[in-house]
Amino acid sequence: MPILPIGVRTQGTRRLTLVRHAGAYEMRNTINRRQLLVALATASMASPAWNALAEPPLGVNGVQLVGEPTQLITANDLPAARVVRLPPVDDRVKQVVVTALAIDPRGEWLAVAGDDHVIRLLRQETLQIVRTLGDGQRSGESPIGHSDMIRTLAFDATGSRLASAGNDGRLVIWDRNEQFRVLQEIGSAPALACVNFSPTGHQMVAVGFDKEVFLISNEPTKNDRLLCDCNDLRCCVYRHDGEALAIAGRDGHLHLFDPKTGKLIADQHLHERRVRDLAFMPNSDILVSVDEDGVILRWDTRTNEVLSRQKITSGRLFSLAIVDSHRIAAAGSDDVIHLVDLADDGRSLYVSGQLRGHVGSVATLAAVDGMVFSGGFDATLRRWDLNRNAMADSKIALGNDGSTPASEPTPR
Repeated sequence: MPILPIGVRTQGTRRLTLVRHAGAYEMRNTINRRQLLVALATASMASPAWNALAEPPLGVNGVQLVGEPTQLITANDLPAARVVRLPPVDDRVKQVVVTALAIDPRGEWLAVAGDDHVIRLLRQETLQIVRTLGDGQRSGESPIGHSDMIRTLAFDATGSRLASAGNDGRLVIWDRNEQFRVLQEIGSAPALACVNFSPTGHQMVAVGFDKEVFLISNEPTKNDRLLCDCNDLRCCVYRHDGEALAIAGRDGHLHLFDPKTGKLIADQHLHERRVRDLAFMPNSDILVSVDEDGVILRWDTRTNEVLSRQKITSGRLFSLAIVDSHRIAAAGSDDVIHLVDLADDGRSLYVSGQLRGHVGSVATLAAVDGMVFSGGFDATLRRWDLNRNAMADSKIALGNDGSTPASEPTPR
């Protein structure tokens, strides 16, 4: 995609360059080994900081948080999970580690990526695998899909397109209207960690393990690339109005850009360690972020004010999902999904409950209609229904670990 120079912008001592680049990007060496996943899962079995019956945690300065949860979850209330183990596509892989999730806005599909380099489309209601995208090797005369670990999945707002990207440096767009055939493939990029669509679907953003931020438009002449000082970018997300794009990574800064012009709106050093995930609250200017220091933070991107900062675990946080306007799910290396509620004061955060069952780091989360989906290094996909009427039903029907065995091969 042809891209031409635009200019340089500075913010304090931080330098950001907006460029347009002609030709394909140079392919770079990336780290991607299944052994690394297994090693990370084995090494990160830290105990959770507290449980569902504990007192609300202390704030940043040791002050007890005020307010009561909107819906306090006790140990007896916690739901059992529906558990699915993804069947491998071939005999070379024994178990499939879940690396990325995306929820279809139309309510039909759950897209699940594994470390076997393929995408599975499951029905949200039954968790039945209906289709796989790619073969994990890009073999055959017309190779499609990915040849390395997929790290990120995203549907557009209409559910018409599914984007996937990962360590092989390919960004693949799958067309729902054509049985999820490949609509477009962009190759020769660095390893990519996160991809997202703008609210209108006219633009996409992708970031990876270096300083490049790719802005991909429907108009080829408007495909831009941002460069910044952070050499390890992990997450990117658009605000609901499409007027701001949040990006973060290794240096703990939250970068806010105007996605139309590339202008830097704000650059705040709000985390001490690597930021692993970002999400905006529903129809809100408030950005939620989690980091490898176990901290969850809420930042008002309109007023540039930090509303909440709370350490919720001694482990590292890898992923978050917005459950509703008052509840956030966050998870990482301690094997636990922390349910974090907004207190009555509208600012303080505290853990109202924990979802336990994973044996290994939780790599990815997604949420819709009161349900939380989780996947991780224990090679399981889990669905937790937080709707009160469903909690007792799930225990009766599924017990403490309603596992669905991988008795059938993955359909192609």
